[in-house]
Amino acid sequence: MPTRRKRRGTGLRLLKCLLVASNAFSSLAIFNQDAADFRSLLIQMALSNSTVSSQAVLFALLAVASQYRDGLQSRAVQFKTAAISALAKSAKNGISSTTEAAQHVAAGMLLCTFDTQTCSETSGQWIWYIRGVKDVIKTNHLDNQTNNSFVTQLLDWVNYHEVIAQFSILHWRHGPVDSVFAKQLGIKGWEWILGTKEPQISNRAHPPPRILQFLSELFNILFQAFDQRDMTENLVGSLRKLEGRASTIAELSDAHGGSSTEANTDAANMIELYQMVATIYLARASESISGELRNVQPFLDRAFALLQRMRTCELHFPLLMLGYEARTDEQRIMILDLVRRAEENPHKRTWIVCGGV
Repeated sequence: MPTRRKRRGTGLRLLKCLLVASNAFSSLAIFNQDAADFRSLLIQMALSNSTVSSQAVLFALLAVASQYRDGLQSRAVQFKTAAISALAKSAKNGISSTTEAAQHVAAGMLLCTFDTQTCSETSGQWIWYIRGVKDVIKTNHLDNQTNNSFVTQLLDWVNYHEVIAQFSILHWRHGPVDSVFAKQLGIKGWEWILGTKEPQISNRAHPPPRILQFLSELFNILFQAFDQRDMTENLVGSLRKLEGRASTIAELSDAHGGSSTEANTDAANMIELYQMVATIYLARASESISGELRNVQPFLDRAFALLQRMRTCELHFPLLMLGYEARTDEQRIMILDLVRRAEENPHKRTWIVCGGV
């Protein structure tokens, strides 16, 4: 029987082979983070020690890389199953350190990534991984570990997916939020999947970027608007408060501030694009609830000007919003061209769905 060192050596060689061949990290949805640094972080967590939790990260990385290179096939599923088994074994043994807890978070988010690339349009399993990861963060107080840069990078990754999960449940569901997952879980879906309806994302020791806080608060208000029609007056007041803060939500992380490199310019453009799109989304939401029209044309003009500068736009939310707002053939062609470039990656399955919309 091969020794643990030999097995890990084999895993390392296989991981390097798959990652070099496929550049699988381009399939990870990250927000305002340096892709190269984040890749190094995940590889380090997978190979840093011989714990079961590090093996879970390794297997989850292999699953994502295998799927990216060859599509959904038996080997990718085997790696995914091995990652889940390792997580279960590690949880049974008990999580004894910040590093192990962070490895659980990394493995869970990689499995979330795997499922976003393979799930059907009606599946919500990727959201369950986010909820499980949030439980690990809360139980092990990772949100208080702001002195550990690797933890804060993982928290930013989770925060972004949490906001996208809110947006997805809000717009791609049937029936009240409280009952979306009740059939599968036997409890209120919203409370289990994303926690309470109170906007708590900004009250953490390590809050996410302000743009994500802003969107999270907005989505929480809209959940109430859609499920409690008798609260219209209060909801309009809450939306107006958000409108008053809309001009303050753009910010750059320390990693991108003060530099004029091409990568940092792209990051700055993406943050500003999110600001414009969030403002437009808020205006449309306010219109639908209060009936009062908003002037969004200056924000639309700026958003499309930013899009024109971009070679690619890997994040879905801006293109989904601006695709609905496009009014000229030039704008529609711009959106379709960016979607086409993303679809040229055959394993970006979620972009194929977006293109169908």
